[in-house]
Amino acid sequence: MISEDSTAVLQLFPNGGWDVHHHIFEPERFPYSPDRHLTPPPATISRYNDFKRQLGITNSVLTHGLSYGSDCSCLTTFTTDLGPDITRAIGVIDPEVVTRSQLKDMHDAGVRGIRVNLYHYKAMHDLERQKVALRAHANALESRAGWSMAFTHVHPEFWPELKPVIANDVVSNGVHLVTDHFALLKGASMLPAGCQGDITKQEGFQALIELVRDGHLFVKISAPYRVSTEAPHFEDMKPLVRAFFDANPRQVLWGSDW
Repeated sequence: MISEDSTAVLQLFPNGGWDVHHHIFEPERFPYSPDRHLTPPPATISRYNDFKRQLGITNSVLTHGLSYGSDCSCLTTFTTDLGPDITRAIGVIDPEVVTRSQLKDMHDAGVRGIRVNLYHYKAMHDLERQKVALRAHANALESRAGWSMAFTHVHPEFWPELKPVIANDVVSNGVHLVTDHFALLKGASMLPAGCQGDITKQEGFQALIELVRDGHLFVKISAPYRVSTEAPHFEDMKPLVRAFFDANPRQVLWGSDW
């Protein structure tokens, strides 16, 4: 996550620009979930607003932190505080119990999508459980066609087998599937030796590019520090960004991961 103390070039973005992936953590106002997998430091609304002003960002999409579990009360409060006219949000639900009425209330509060919480399904490293999680969340959103669903995991080798599930059970329901952080594909600096520095040789690359090309998957250009060691400019990520744009420029998004 980008530090809230980052210095940035003033007015980097034109008026109207969107940051489609950032978080707010204010544990003094909203305590974290007791069964969280991560305890992040505070990242407050006031500091994020300073960050937005530095870059010239006008609009943003607040992404619900999994450290808050599936309780989105903090998310809707944060969205109101950030400004409901310039802020949308991505929530977390329990697809087994969420109701249409609850989804409507979330929509009225500015929520336009959900995250799939793989930790809830013990599915981060389990392909079959990921399929179950995808189908369950897509089914829960049948009444909210047009919403997005964010799905990110650490096993690019799973993408070939996930492709038919995404095409047949997710996108066919009218859900826009999004994956964060370059889909966690690696830049050359983090590729295994067998790839010989060629990003196209890493597992899952071709399946992912096909999903982007076919309009079945949006990819967020965010958090390069997760997939490259070449900070601060991450030059080795350029070929991967170019591959996404060449596949389908309408499926590529930018998020600060603040």
